[in-house]
Amino acid sequence: MKNLKFEYKITAAYLIIGGLWILFSDEVLFSFIQDPDLLSEAQTYKGWFYVIITAVLFYSFLKKHLEKLRYAEMKAKESDRLQSAFLQNISHEIRTPMNGIIGFSTLLNNDQLSDNQKQHYLEIITQSSNQLLGIINDVLDISMIETGNIQAYNEDFSLNRLLDELYYVRNQFMKDGVSLTLSKGLSDEQSMIISDELKVRQILNNLLNNAIKFTDEGFINFGYQYKNYELEFFVHDSGIGIASDLHDKIFNRFHKAELEITRLYEGIGLGLAICKGNVDLLGGRIWVESVLTKGSTFYFTIPYLLSKRTEIQNSSKSNTTVINPTIHILVVEDDQTNYQYIEEILTHLGYSIYRAFNGKEALELCFKHRKIKMVLMDIKLPVMNGFEATKLIKKEFPEMIIIAQTAFTENEHIKFDRDAGFDGYLSKPFSKEQLINMINIHEK
Repeated sequence: MKNLKFEYKITAAYLIIGGLWILFSDEVLFSFIQDPDLLSEAQTYKGWFYVIITAVLFYSFLKKHLEKLRYAEMKAKESDRLQSAFLQNISHEIRTPMNGIIGFSTLLNNDQLSDNQKQHYLEIITQSSNQLLGIINDVLDISMIETGNIQAYNEDFSLNRLLDELYYVRNQFMKDGVSLTLSKGLSDEQSMIISDELKVRQILNNLLNNAIKFTDEGFINFGYQYKNYELEFFVHDSGIGIASDLHDKIFNRFHKAELEITRLYEGIGLGLAICKGNVDLLGGRIWVESVLTKGSTFYFTIPYLLSKRTEIQNSSKSNTTVINPTIHILVVEDDQTNYQYIEEILTHLGYSIYRAFNGKEALELCFKHRKIKMVLMDIKLPVMNGFEATKLIKKEFPEMIIIAQTAFTENEHIKFDRDAGFDGYLSKPFSKEQLINMINIHEK
């Protein structure tokens, strides 16, 4: 009964009382009224009373449902309008970097270009490619969040080290006239926590991206503090600020289509929606305090779970110096372009490489060439996929290092090293530095 709507309860009570009224009211009237004419008149009033009450009840319910239908229709139209604007915005934002990539790639065919011009064009192509990749990743992330196809993977990590890394990277590329400061609320030992490092990093990155984008002068301060068994993070800036009536809308993925001020800046406006989805997944809250033209402060919380580990090795530190180029590497890749990219990097560094087009060939090559010590394994392969091939290779060669090459996003990688037997993974597209660093980590 607790889950029944109030109007259903009223209707049920009314029908029960009405039925009892119809069954027993005549007997009650007979006991009080003896005059037949008066009794007939009383029965008529009784009938009209029941009809009027029924009509009033029906009208109130009908009015309420019509209001709900009108509200649902209004929300549907508003949703359609925002989705259309959102899709138009995505189309614009995708075409912009694509134009840079295609346009300057065509210009590179000009033999009369100077080396400086070629270098400049290549920098524009790289920048446009990274911008396009960011848009695609954001769309995939928000899609996974809204469909529920994403989970949190809790692990031990150093929160202070994570913030130090973010500060170091961001501080090198700050605008002139904008200062960046970091505030840490716990000691290094107390900052060893259990949470999803990837998602915490992504949330902070998105908030810092917005702060940098909308702050042309002044300051940006970010960090965290411990409060009531939670870690409360903040990103405070002296930027353009946000009007109070938009504080809730900005966490909606369609909001940017209707915000005039954001048309001055690039991006599809999914960052805050992704932040909210990740914060919800981590069991926290996110909100903003801001005054237009006075700056903004974004807050979010996560539960504070202290790790029992006191030190975690920093394996994420980039090292692009080749340690041992004499090892033999098997590249399992069916796409010719992807293989040529990897081949160009590894052969230039002095590695001996073999190629397999599918998982079955990879297994055969491991038996044929016992010098192979590392496998770069694509996941989606014909004949035998990367998961099946990895299980069989690990069964026959337990010491073999197998690195997954996956087109999954970082949020979708399902912890290859734990769940599928891989020793590590590279998320496509990956850079030369990422490839070398991954090889160096696992070389013996």
